[in-house]
Amino acid sequence: MYYVYPALFTEDVSGGYNVQFVDFENGYTCGDDIADAAVMASEVLWLLIDDYLQLDKPLPKPTYAKPDEGMLVAISIEVDTERGMLTTRMAAGMLGVSTARVRQMIGTGQLAAKKKGRDNYVYLWSVKERLANPRSAGRPRSKDVVADKVEA
Repeated sequence: MYYVYPALFTEDVSGGYNVQFVDFENGYTCGDDIADAAVMASEVLWLLIDDYLQLDKPLPKPTYAKPDEGMLVAISIEVDTERGMLTTRMAAGMLGVSTARVRQMIGTGQLAAKKKGRDNYVYLWSVKERLANPRSAGRPRSKDVVADKVEA
Protein backbone atom coordinates (compact mmCIF):
# COMPACT_ATOMS: atom_id res chain seq x y z
CA MET A 1 0.00 0.00 0.00
CA TYR A 2 1.24 3.51 -0.77
CA TYR A 3 1.35 6.26 1.83
CA VAL A 4 2.01 9.97 1.27
CA TYR A 5 3.00 12.36 4.06
CA PRO A 6 4.36 15.91 3.98
CA ALA A 7 7.91 16.57 5.15
CA LEU A 8 9.33 19.98 6.02
CA PHE A 9 12.83 20.48 4.55
CA THR A 10 14.95 23.27 6.06
CA GLU A 11 18.55 24.22 5.34
CA ASP A 12 20.96 23.54 8.15
CA VAL A 13 23.44 26.30 9.09
CA SER A 14 26.31 23.80 8.93
CA GLY A 15 25.26 22.59 5.47
CA GLY A 16 22.80 19.96 4.37
CA TYR A 17 19.10 19.72 5.11
CA ASN A 18 16.98 18.83 8.12
CA VAL A 19 13.72 16.97 7.54
CA GLN A 20 10.71 16.83 9.86
CA PHE A 21 7.47 14.87 9.45
CA VAL A 22 5.10 17.09 11.40
CA ASP A 23 2.44 14.39 11.68
CA PHE A 24 4.72 11.97 13.57
CA GLU A 25 6.23 12.60 17.01
CA ASN A 26 9.72 11.26 16.22
CA GLY A 27 9.78 11.99 12.50
CA TYR A 28 13.18 13.65 12.10
CA THR A 29 16.14 13.04 9.82
CA CYS A 30 18.72 14.94 7.78
CA GLY A 31 20.87 14.68 4.68
CA ASP A 32 24.02 16.13 3.14
CA ASP A 33 22.09 17.62 0.22
CA ILE A 34 18.47 17.76 -0.93
CA ALA A 35 18.64 14.38 -2.72
CA ASP A 36 20.23 12.66 0.30
CA ALA A 37 17.65 14.25 2.62
CA ALA A 38 14.81 12.97 0.41
CA VAL A 39 16.21 9.43 0.49
CA MET A 40 16.63 9.59 4.26
CA ALA A 41 13.09 10.99 4.62
CA SER A 42 11.59 8.10 2.68
CA GLU A 43 13.46 5.58 4.89
CA VAL A 44 12.31 7.29 8.09
CA LEU A 45 8.72 7.47 6.85
CA TRP A 46 8.80 3.76 5.99
CA LEU A 47 10.05 2.91 9.51
CA LEU A 48 7.44 5.13 11.17
CA ILE A 49 4.53 3.69 9.20
CA ASP A 50 5.79 0.13 9.61
CA ASP A 51 5.94 0.61 13.39
CA TYR A 52 2.39 1.98 13.47
CA LEU A 53 1.07 -0.93 11.39
CA GLN A 54 2.92 -3.57 13.42
CA LEU A 55 1.54 -2.17 16.67
CA ASP A 56 -1.93 -1.81 15.13
CA LYS A 57 -1.96 1.92 15.94
CA PRO A 58 -4.05 4.24 13.75
CA LEU A 59 -1.96 6.34 11.39
CA PRO A 60 -2.18 10.13 11.77
CA LYS A 61 -3.92 12.07 9.00
CA PRO A 62 -1.49 13.98 6.77
CA THR A 63 -1.56 17.74 7.28
CA TYR A 64 -0.45 20.03 4.49
CA ALA A 65 -0.29 23.39 6.28
CA LYS A 66 1.78 26.16 4.69
CA PRO A 67 5.16 26.18 6.49
CA ASP A 68 6.58 29.34 8.08
CA GLU A 69 10.04 28.49 6.84
CA GLY A 70 11.43 25.74 4.70
CA MET A 71 9.99 23.73 1.87
CA LEU A 72 7.05 21.32 2.19
CA VAL A 73 7.64 18.14 0.17
CA ALA A 74 5.24 15.20 -0.18
CA ILE A 75 7.09 11.91 0.40
CA SER A 76 5.50 8.73 -0.96
CA ILE A 77 6.48 5.23 0.11
CA GLU A 78 5.15 1.72 -0.26
CA VAL A 79 4.86 -0.37 2.90
CA ASP A 80 4.34 -4.03 2.11
CA THR A 81 4.12 -5.57 5.58
CA GLU A 82 1.41 -7.69 7.10
CA ARG A 83 -0.60 -5.98 9.78
CA GLY A 84 -0.01 -7.31 13.21
CA MET A 85 3.54 -8.60 12.73
CA LEU A 86 6.09 -7.86 15.46
CA THR A 87 9.83 -8.24 15.47
CA THR A 88 11.26 -10.56 18.12
CA ARG A 89 12.49 -7.53 20.07
CA MET A 90 9.06 -5.85 20.00
CA ALA A 91 7.36 -9.05 21.19
CA ALA A 92 9.93 -9.38 23.98
CA GLY A 93 9.17 -5.84 25.14
CA MET A 94 5.43 -6.48 25.21
CA LEU A 95 5.82 -9.78 27.08
CA GLY A 96 8.52 -8.56 29.46
CA VAL A 97 10.97 -11.32 28.54
CA SER A 98 14.27 -11.54 26.65
CA THR A 99 14.51 -11.97 22.88
CA ALA A 100 16.07 -15.39 23.50
CA ARG A 101 12.96 -16.40 25.48
CA VAL A 102 10.72 -15.21 22.62
CA ARG A 103 12.70 -17.35 20.17
CA GLN A 104 12.34 -20.29 22.55
CA MET A 105 8.57 -19.69 22.80
CA ILE A 106 8.36 -19.64 19.00
CA GLY A 107 10.30 -22.91 18.81
CA THR A 108 8.01 -24.66 21.28
CA GLY A 109 4.84 -23.34 19.63
CA GLN A 110 3.83 -21.04 22.48
CA LEU A 111 3.88 -18.07 20.08
CA ALA A 112 2.81 -18.07 16.45
CA ALA A 113 5.40 -16.62 14.09
CA LYS A 114 6.54 -16.50 10.49
CA LYS A 115 10.14 -16.75 9.38
CA LYS A 116 11.42 -14.34 6.72
CA GLY A 117 15.02 -14.98 5.86
CA ARG A 118 16.78 -15.41 9.16
CA ASP A 119 14.35 -13.23 11.11
CA ASN A 120 11.21 -14.29 12.97
CA TYR A 121 8.10 -12.11 12.91
CA VAL A 122 5.64 -12.82 15.71
CA TYR A 123 1.91 -12.40 15.14
CA LEU A 124 0.41 -9.68 17.33
CA TRP A 125 -2.69 -11.81 18.05
CA SER A 126 -0.40 -14.50 19.44
CA VAL A 127 1.27 -12.06 21.85
CA LYS A 128 -2.11 -10.64 22.91
CA GLU A 129 -3.44 -14.16 23.53
CA ARG A 130 -0.38 -14.99 25.62
CA LEU A 131 -0.83 -11.81 27.69
CA ALA A 132 -4.53 -12.57 28.21
CA ASN A 133 -3.80 -16.15 29.35
CA PRO A 134 -0.54 -16.08 31.32
CA ARG A 135 1.03 -19.36 32.33
CA SER A 136 1.64 -20.05 36.01
CA ALA A 137 5.23 -19.92 37.18
CA GLY A 138 7.21 -23.06 37.73
CA ARG A 139 7.58 -26.43 36.10
CA PRO A 140 4.41 -28.15 34.85
CA ARG A 141 3.32 -31.09 36.96
CA SER A 142 3.67 -34.51 35.45
CA LYS A 143 0.52 -36.57 34.97
CA ASP A 144 1.82 -39.27 37.33
CA VAL A 145 2.26 -36.90 40.27
CA VAL A 146 -1.22 -35.45 39.75
CA ALA A 147 -2.76 -38.95 39.44
CA ASP A 148 -1.07 -40.11 42.70
CA LYS A 149 -2.50 -37.17 44.62
CA VAL A 150 -5.99 -37.76 43.25
CA GLU A 151 -5.94 -41.42 44.38
CA ALA A 152 -4.68 -40.53 47.87
